[in-house]
Amino acid sequence: MNAQQAPTLGPPPAADLIAEHRRVWQRKPGLRAVYSHWFRSVHERCGPGSIVEIGCGPGFFKETFPDVIATDVVATPYAEHIVDAAALPFADGAVGNLVLIDVFHHIPEPARFLREAERVLARGGRLVMIEPWVGRAGTVLWRFLHHEHFDPAVDPARPWGGADKDPMTGNTALPYLYFRPGGYVERLGLDLRVVERRPFAGLPWILTLGFQPRTLLPGALAGAAEAVDRFLSRAPAWTATRCLLTIECAR
Repeated sequence: MNAQQAPTLGPPPAADLIAEHRRVWQRKPGLRAVYSHWFRSVHERCGPGSIVEIGCGPGFFKETFPDVIATDVVATPYAEHIVDAAALPFADGAVGNLVLIDVFHHIPEPARFLREAERVLARGGRLVMIEPWVGRAGTVLWRFLHHEHFDPAVDPARPWGGADKDPMTGNTALPYLYFRPGGYVERLGLDLRVVERRPFAGLPWILTLGFQPRTLLPGALAGAAEAVDRFLSRAPAWTATRCLLTIECAR
């Protein structure tokens, strides 16, 4: 893997946001518990070979699993390499696993990224993601209660119309448009197969209020909230706000 080494020149555009996320992370044990559960779920689904994280942000996944190769589109103290998701700097078949946590819905050219994922993944390699999802609850959350953009009517092939976008801008409908049964990924003709699609309610994350300063989830109640979440997730068409996706390269 001949990825570009992360430069050390000056602060990245998202430096203040990343620093704030790390401050909130330290203050909110419930938030750490939720993401620790997500991180384990993602890591367990990775197959043999290297694990490359696309969009490492504050670097929490690598802190949990030091074997991960952390990358981002901008220079940060936590990115080992600078990577454009639409032009991955890895040789054909060189990567065992690609991991994205709340990143796919930010990628400017998601179809190009998936073609690149197919190229760089080894046969049987995996793309593992946790992303927003669109059950009934998810529609309400992403459309009315969350700060990110939600547009399920967008053209999945050109979600940003070819315009430049800020890396922090996202469309929370994109993962559903691509990876639902019969979704846009199936129209791309790639040797990528969704082998697991696990929508879940995401109640513990909602109660943490994410990386906002306040929280409704004390760390001591994180386990109980996960148990309630498993019950709610039995009806994902109604309750899902998130999805764990495992996609395998069959080339």
